[in-house]
Amino acid sequence: MLICGKNHAHLHDASGDLLCRKEPGGFIFLFCIYSAAGPVYSGVWLSGKRTLFPFGVYVLRILLIAPKNTTLHDATPGWLRIPQLPLSILAALTPPEHEVLMVEEEFERLPDDENWDVVGITSMTSTAPRAYELATMFRQNGTKVILGGIHPSVLPAEAAQFADAVVTGEAEGLWPQVLHDAQHNELQQFYHNSQPDISDSPLPLRRKRRSLLGFPPYIMPIMFSRGCPNDCEFCCVHRVYGRKQRFIPVERIVEDIERSGAKNLMFLDDNIGGTRSYAMRLFRALRPLKVRWLGQASVRLVLDRELFEAALQSGMGGLFLGVESIEPESLKKMRKSLASIELYEEAIRRCRMAGVAFHASLIFGLDEQTPQVFEHTLEFLIRNSVPTISANILTPYPGTLLFERLAREGRILHTNWAYYDHTTVSYRPKNMEPEELAEKYLEFRKDFFSYSSIIRRGWAQLRVMPLVYLGMNMAYRGTTKLLRKRHREYFTWLRQQKGAPALEGIRAPAAVRPHATIRSPCKPRGRHSSAMSLPTRKVRESAQ
Repeated sequence: MLICGKNHAHLHDASGDLLCRKEPGGFIFLFCIYSAAGPVYSGVWLSGKRTLFPFGVYVLRILLIAPKNTTLHDATPGWLRIPQLPLSILAALTPPEHEVLMVEEEFERLPDDENWDVVGITSMTSTAPRAYELATMFRQNGTKVILGGIHPSVLPAEAAQFADAVVTGEAEGLWPQVLHDAQHNELQQFYHNSQPDISDSPLPLRRKRRSLLGFPPYIMPIMFSRGCPNDCEFCCVHRVYGRKQRFIPVERIVEDIERSGAKNLMFLDDNIGGTRSYAMRLFRALRPLKVRWLGQASVRLVLDRELFEAALQSGMGGLFLGVESIEPESLKKMRKSLASIELYEEAIRRCRMAGVAFHASLIFGLDEQTPQVFEHTLEFLIRNSVPTISANILTPYPGTLLFERLAREGRILHTNWAYYDHTTVSYRPKNMEPEELAEKYLEFRKDFFSYSSIIRRGWAQLRVMPLVYLGMNMAYRGTTKLLRKRHREYFTWLRQQKGAPALEGIRAPAAVRPHATIRSPCKPRGRHSSAMSLPTRKVRESAQ
């Protein structure tokens, strides 16, 4: 049955289910392939493009969104942001008859088209309010909304208030069933898949960001494992993905890289050298590809001479290393950290001599730390000419042992998730007041990224990507000024919440309240660049 309107045409089967649609400016031509047993395939020539799909199966228009934190004032420069993987994985798991559009709000704005059958939103904790805002808007337009990601996985009941369905855990082996249920109006409230086999999962569908004259260069995110054997108090990875590491075969990783044509990679695994035997196989396989890669690792990778040399020969250009703290008491408590600060200094020297960028991740606000930790850490970093850092304030993310402990101790200040962003004090520190921790954190950043510090540390970086060193330090210098403004706004907001119960009375921002004014989902709040292309079927075809 073909239903035509002024600017559109919809094809329905005998039961009334939608088979396909023509949008304004296109045209539709229908045909059917028969066998002796009856119709086998129905076909559509839609806007000059032919599509075949099984008879009686209709096309879903699916919008996949990775929302941004709209309270951050674009603090992180766009060229320092790495595209995420979840949307590419979901698109690859989507049955081929459906139309898929991926949107990462960090890079691009939502499309003007509001006519979607299913909207899937993946959310981290700090982006949960924006995810709930978008979910509310799309549902009011009659679209089915499915929420997933790390935050809905640890707080599914909360997410269920804003969605037609919530997917907890991992999407492999589950996403096609969710879409099937959406097609037939049989969506369940919750779907769960724990630690599926990822060894033969479809390769992610890749997109390239558009850039001016090749800058910034396209860096392809890639991941070869799930799960973590560590049980860090401030992390929930082992609770969501399990303690046992599951791996994608090295051959599949190589196929993914070769198919994409990417020459710059970012491994998103928590510890690229965590399983030594796998890492050695991976590094040997990467060597003939002539790629340049960055990754997260333990300092133990650098101190393992054989493994470090194999990584160098495979194209390692930089490492994101979890130093966490230089305080002896904190090092003892963090069982995955090294026991001696001298070993960290040796790792820094070894990276510098090999031309590898050493990016240190630090945490401030641990119970063992006093206000003097900032002075000690700054002296250590400048003395060892550490090129770049990620300075984080301890954040009690929901689903972690840390959150549970601080909640028991009555030290959680609020549950406005937009401020759970690792740069804002969302709990009551043990040896400092929240305002004191925030102020000393900002002063530390100001001093580390000062012009004198950049120059002093810069001489040691002449053989380690000096232009990247200068660009990153200047960019982080700029974000520090933005963070100071954000902290003023935050503490003004926090003082207005005085007297509210720690875990119940903090009122959510307007974006989360059910009766907030609803704007059109095609016009999100804030500035959105068009740094990434917005292809739909073109993405799928180019990846096959």
